[in-house]
Parts: sequence; C-alpha cells; structure tokens
Amino acid sequence: MDKALAYTTAEVAFVLREPIKAVRKALDEGPVEAKLVRKPGGARPVREVAWADLIYLFAVQSLRDELTPKARLEFYHALKSARVDRAREVRFGRLSVAIDDLKAELEQRARQLSELAEKVEFRKDGEAILRGTTIEAHRIAALLAGGMAASDVRRDYPSLTDKQIATAKAYAEAYPKSGRPYPAKTVKRAVKGAGLEALDEVLDEEA
Repeated sequence: MDKALAYTTAEVAFVLREPIKAVRKALDEGPVEAKLVRKPGGARPVREVAWADLIYLFAVQSLRDELTPKARLEFYHALKSARVDRAREVRFGRLSVAIDDLKAELEQRARQLSELAEKVEFRKDGEAILRGTTIEAHRIAALLAGGMAASDVRRDYPSLTDKQIATAKAYAEAYPKSGRPYPAKTVKRAVKGAGLEALDEVLDEEA
C-alpha cells in the first residue's frame, strides 16, 4: 500500500463505509488537516487527507465513546508524528492505541478502492464506462439511486452482469459525478410511466 496516497472525501467515505455527509462533518469538526486540491477536470477544489488521517478517522469510528475530545486531539497529533508504516501502537499521554489491526483492515479496504479503477475505462471525453462495455458507470448508479432494483437495471441493460452493476454503484460512491447528473429512469421506464405503451413498442422494435 502506497502510504503517500491522498484520499478525497468520497474515497474516505467508501473506505470507512460511512455516509459522505458524516465524513464531511468529521473533517469540519477537526482535528484532521485536510488539504484543498483541484483535480484534473474537476469543477471545484476537493478536500484530501493523508494515510495517517485515514487511520485516525477509522480509529475514532470505534473509539469515539472512549476518547475525550482532548484525547482525540492528542491521539491525532501523536499519530501524525509517528512512523505509521512501522508503528504497531501510538502512545499519547497515559494512553495508547494499537493500530496494527486498523492498518490491516484499512489496507484491505483501500485495495478494494484501487480495484475499482481496474473495472472501468474512460472515453475520450473523460466519462467512466464499465470495462468492456459502452455503458457509463454513473448512468447505472443513477438508476439504482433512483430506486431501480439491480434486476430491473439488468432487464433494461441485458448485457450487464450483477457484478458490473455493483461495480457501477461502488464506483459512483467513491468517485461522484461532477456536472449534470444522469436521469434516474431509463427511457423505456419513463415512457411506461407516462402511459405511452405504443411508443415503448416502437422503441423495442428499434432496439
């Protein structure tokens, strides 16, 4: 695991299995020192945190009720000063936190994040598509977010597998789409919802 990597708010949410709103709140409250960076093609700057920050946020998930605000602050600064790639525990004041198991679990989750990149490819316009298809990952994720079940998505996109649909959902969570979102319904379902079954039949014939 490359400890020099930085993680965006959305990537942190993916790794921690937390809602992105909860991660934003944690970053707003501190003491994590997030950096504001502008990603290529991004419409606005995003916050990024380092590997040690990620370990801290993960540790606080389970230790939140056991550490006072002062202890959390001391833990954070001790963690940032430690060689986290070698340290098995972090000491601060009279307390210590074992981080070996935390690092092992985080590394596994971070690998899952890296594996997502291998399951998509990019069009010339920069849009992420599911590898081996021409279908946009964020389009499928928008359908799921709009209430469609995976079985319904598969019915409208019969070439997709359950794994590809799950990949689209996970990828969109880790890498939210900037700009205009995709619709939450397919054309066929929008037509059916409007009661235009005759036009739906025409679409089926043209497909």
